[in-house]
Amino acid sequence: MASGYPQGPAPSPAPRQAAARSRDNLARLAHVLGVPVSAFSPEAEGQDEAILQAADLVTVFAAIDNAAARRTCLAFVRAMAGS
Repeated sequence: MASGYPQGPAPSPAPRQAAARSRDNLARLAHVLGVPVSAFSPEAEGQDEAILQAADLVTVFAAIDNAAARRTCLAFVRAMAGS
């Protein structure tokens, strides 16, 4: 008895909200860096090494749970940028 509708429960809104939040964060990051969002795609041709490193830095920074450690990390990156 095919009704034309998918079977099973509807997907919960939580994954959709998380995906939307991720897209928004990526769009903001791309805007700050002055690059298109597509620059973060693994399939993007000619990705600039700095973009890849920035994406890696943001990923690692986001994994730091301790606020003091994040401040230390920022201070270090700012010091390196000034040298």
